[in-house]
Amino acid sequence: MKKATPEMVTMTLEEVRKRKLPKREKEQLKKLAAMPDERIDTTDIPEFADFSGGVRGRFYRPVTIRLNAPDVDAARRLSRLRGMPYQTHIEGLLHEALVREAKLAVAGASRPANKRGS
Repeated sequence: MKKATPEMVTMTLEEVRKRKLPKREKEQLKKLAAMPDERIDTTDIPEFADFSGGVRGRFYRPVTIRLNAPDVDAARRLSRLRGMPYQTHIEGLLHEALVREAKLAVAGASRPANKRGS
């Protein structure tokens, strides 16, 4: 998950949907909608990758896991505040924890073992 920077504004999906656009932004959007596609600058958008040779299920696999009800409730509340689905939030938390644990395991394995009687 990206952390917010001073230049970045974070909003929940609900806040975005309820947001009233200022008159200036409405006018800009109308001009953009009326503009022919060829005149819109898309140079800052990365090229579309060709996924025709992609393999489904290579990186993500559906799993069933039992979690405590209070943990699921907390994940749902927190994910709502972040404007994301709770399963995506749990996936991010799990990934961060696994990366952290892997780093600790590597650090622990690289330390010399204590010798008895030294």
